Amino acid sequence: MSYIDQEATGKLLCLAVKSSSFSVSEICKEMNISTTSIYNWFRGDTLPSIENLFLFAELVGQKVDDIVVYVSDRNNKADAA
Repeated sequence: MSYIDQEATGKLLCLAVKSSSFSVSEICKEMNISTTSIYNWFRGDTLPSIENLFLFAELVGQKVDDIVVYVSDRNNKADAA
């Protein structure tokens, strides 16, 4: 089964903010979201919507692929066959 690792993604989202020129409150204001929402992302409690994910990536100067941890078992199945 393939999935997005919410906790690992949250950690990357948090690191992306720390390495950007924005504060959490500035990002929240720019995205029109609450600080509760973004901290839920950081903890891995929830994930941003696709739209918010792309906006977030743009704001922090990252590619979506670099801030989302996608776990795929496709490679594992190929190895097992």
